Amino acid sequence: MANNTAFQPMGKTYQITGNVSANTISITADSPVNQYLVVSHEKTNGTGVPIYVRISATNVNAATPTGNGAYGIPIAPGMNRVFSGPQVSPNTTVYVSAITESGTAEVYVTPGEGL
Repeated sequence: MANNTAFQPMGKTYQITGNVSANTISITADSPVNQYLVVSHEKTNGTGVPIYVRISATNVNAATPTGNGAYGIPIAPGMNRVFSGPQVSPNTTVYVSAITESGTAEVYVTPGEGL
């Protein structure tokens, strides 16, 4: 459950690369949690594009926004955010999907608790 302490990792960190085609991975955690630290990493000579991330209990892709909207939270290069989402545990899989409007970007996702 979320609390007012610094983010505490409770599982492995996963890396996912996004490009113009959605990429989806499955993750687990060491104990049941429903928060995720998402860090956008800009590679050397990176393209500077945001990456859109979707965390879901089902295997569905993130999408870039259009006039009708889309499921994907934009993360700018070099930024990090903590999000609440579906519960993940050693026995429950959660899916993380990433996509960009152009170029390639990568993010790191760590399940845990805190701000």
